[in-house]
Amino acid sequence: MSDGNHFALLYSYTDDDPENSATVVVLRFLDERSPSPFRVLHEAVDTGSWIHTLREGGFGTYAEALQWCDDTLSGEAPPLPPVQSAVRSAQRPANSLPAAGRSR
Repeated sequence: MSDGNHFALLYSYTDDDPENSATVVVLRFLDERSPSPFRVLHEAVDTGSWIHTLREGGFGTYAEALQWCDDTLSGEAPPLPPVQSAVRSAQRPANSLPAAGRSR
């Protein structure tokens, strides 16, 4: 078993309590240039209605990501911070239409 191509698993915790079912996972983005190299996935389950909510947040350090996990499991965490995307070059997606007036 390996980390795959994009993320390495650093930490996971699952609480199967029917009143507070939740899973938190900390991943390390393998691309060193990522502005949010540590990702937290948080899944909460409402067992009464069977609604699953999955959220993702981005952190600059492993310690910050782990602290958020500890805080959320104790019921005191703020909302997850957004994932900051790396700046990408302005390339047209392969499935986009060609510019008007141009022939192939």
